[in-house]
Amino acid sequence: MGTMFAQYSNNLSGNSDATYRTDPFHESISSIRKMHPELLKHKRNETLRHGVRTEENSLKECVNCHANINENTGHYIDVNKKGQFCSSCHKKVSISVDCFSCHRPTPTKGGS
Repeated sequence: MGTMFAQYSNNLSGNSDATYRTDPFHESISSIRKMHPELLKHKRNETLRHGVRTEENSLKECVNCHANINENTGHYIDVNKKGQFCSSCHKKVSISVDCFSCHRPTPTKGGS
């Protein structure tokens, strides 16, 4: 029998990379929930105004880690679709997810 790893308690469901992390990525889940709009705005300003492109706090990396794969088709599910990572919290607080009118809601890697 292989080695069993306990899943890090991140309260995520689905089959995204984030769901199966065995260690925390973000320093504080409550902090990232509260601060992600500010982090993304700061990242946007750094990228658009100064040409600084890094993975830290980038929307692309959020999508790459939090997108689930449809087990029937093997394709990624848009993170802003009903019941997916972004929409689940945004719906609870009645805030639209307008990032994806311009940005890609699925990873560019993997999936079929």
